[in-house]
Amino acid sequence: MMLELNGLHAGLRFSSAHIVFGHPSCGVIHGHSYYVDVRIFGERCGEFNFVCDFKTIKTVVKEICEKLDHKLILPKNHEKVYYELKDKTLYFKYEFKEYTIPVEDVILLPIPSTTAEDLAKYFTNEISKKLKDLGFSNIIWIEVSINEGIGQGACYRKHLKEVR
Repeated sequence: MMLELNGLHAGLRFSSAHIVFGHPSCGVIHGHSYYVDVRIFGERCGEFNFVCDFKTIKTVVKEICEKLDHKLILPKNHEKVYYELKDKTLYFKYEFKEYTIPVEDVILLPIPSTTAEDLAKYFTNEISKKLKDLGFSNIIWIEVSINEGIGQGACYRKHLKEVR
């Protein structure tokens, strides 16, 4: 059975700035009001015969959204971006562009870029880890769409186990 949460209607949203380093138009600091759609496919189980309680999924996704909300999201694993912590500021450089920003305004994610594609993969991995930590062993796959606006987003699906 598949569960589905529509981020626009379920309040699974965050607003952040990012840079797609090297891109001709998206290579500058710019932002989006993102929303996160989640689909979970699994076996029904437990006292209420749920795949997973909607409240649990919302809590997990909202925690991730809150961590990114109103931050500049940067890719920790980008091979061409140099980072250096200087007191309470983060200095970073890509090719000939240099930036300095207060550390409290930035979040470095363990991803190679901050595209919707890599953010979808990041969210999917974080959600699957958290649900596993909460004891969910019935989930077969998790799919997350990161939308940069209505009608524009990227989707990533992670298989956790084989279908019986």
